[in-house]
Amino acid sequence: MNASVGRGISTSISKRLNEKPFAGTDYVGMWYEARRRHGVDDNMWFGFYENGEPVPNWHRRSHRFGDGLGGLSVLLRERGHDCGPLPSSRSMKQPDWRELWRTRRPLDVPATAIDWNHLDASRKYSQSHVPVSLVLTPEQTLQVESAARAAGVSSTIWLLWTADRAVRTTLADAKSVMSWVFPVNLRGAVDCGDPVMNHCSGLMVRVSGKTAPGSLKEQISARFARHEHWRQWIALTIGRYIGQFGINILYRLVQAPAGRHTGSYSNLGEWNVPFLDALTCSAPGSPAYPVAVSTVLCNGRRTLACRLHPVIGGSSERAIELLTLWRELSCTTESLSGW
Repeated sequence: MNASVGRGISTSISKRLNEKPFAGTDYVGMWYEARRRHGVDDNMWFGFYENGEPVPNWHRRSHRFGDGLGGLSVLLRERGHDCGPLPSSRSMKQPDWRELWRTRRPLDVPATAIDWNHLDASRKYSQSHVPVSLVLTPEQTLQVESAARAAGVSSTIWLLWTADRAVRTTLADAKSVMSWVFPVNLRGAVDCGDPVMNHCSGLMVRVSGKTAPGSLKEQISARFARHEHWRQWIALTIGRYIGQFGINILYRLVQAPAGRHTGSYSNLGEWNVPFLDALTCSAPGSPAYPVAVSTVLCNGRRTLACRLHPVIGGSSERAIELLTLWRELSCTTESLSGW
């Protein structure tokens, strides 16, 4: 049973797949096992638009067993689609300890300071709504690319910048300093034993109301130059030394309070899947990272998706509002006025 919410925006009841862990140990997955034990949802969502239906057929996969690229590839292969090799990292060489020490100085950026319009930490164990997804037309998909070129950045950075603008317009004070998790694929640079397992590290990107798209691009480049994604990878895989028991204790010690950060921005790249009209996806989100925004390009059409945690008053209706504005900001250059 599917339910459409708004024009071109949809939610649906998910189909739960049988999930089996893969051979080897997924050390990043240990963190998702720890958060699951603490009552925090660890499910990624993948939606298939097909047969002209206006709503996606949702599937869930646990983040314990793989990242977004891995999870999506498993689902597609189960339906007979040959995905080929998954995308490899552009950062193929892991720096040694001397290089990490040399680049240890932190960037000079504003500290995270988010003034949410609504924040209720007592709802940290409440379940989020089913993701809300919006499919862009082929024309709108091209408009996003054109706007990104006009801003002098890639579509990946442009969509993060416009998502940030949409969040600070609909969910928080415009003067807030947002902090976003920017995932980094390390496939090819690291080998976890199975290509669908968690191979993603990440950067923590901070964005203020005064951050221009070009400045965001420079910050991300600077964080890559500092090897922050490799520092994060070392931390994420510490389970090889302390095991699941140690990760459970460490998770409890480092768990951030509700609403401490903005959330995560996921871009699963470009796919060609002939039997689908479009693809969509969503990260789990969490009380500490309550906004999960995602995008993917399939068969020449881009989708935008959003899931908001209840600690910030998240609901399908609020997600629709955010998605509608995100699309509007992304398809034009009007938001660039003044930069």
